Amino acid sequence: MMHFILFRFYHYFCSEKRLKTYTMAFKDILKKINNRYVYVTIAFLVIIFFVDQFNVFEQIKLHQTLKDQKEQIEYYKQEISNSEKLLDDLQHDSIVMEKTARENYMMKRDNEVVYLIETKEE
Repeated sequence: MMHFILFRFYHYFCSEKRLKTYTMAFKDILKKINNRYVYVTIAFLVIIFFVDQFNVFEQIKLHQTLKDQKEQIEYYKQEISNSEKLLDDLQHDSIVMEKTARENYMMKRDNEVVYLIETKEE
């Protein structure tokens, strides 16, 4: 059965009449694209896509840079929001102010002794 299918396929696509038709169609296509307008258009596209200052590869890099910068903008907006919240808490809540001073700046009261215990983080 498989041999029959291959035989039919070969005779359908590789018969001399069909090959002549394909060859003639290919020659007609070559005649149509064999003019200066096609050459100028191909040269223009090559220049635009590969040689120009803003070629395809440069556009891809610029798009990636823009994406990274937008992510940085979102990150810094979040950091600004967190800092503003902390600043508001520090200005209005004395407990938060004391906690921040003790934890971040190692401050203590006059009658206290502070012992720092460092642990190794792996």
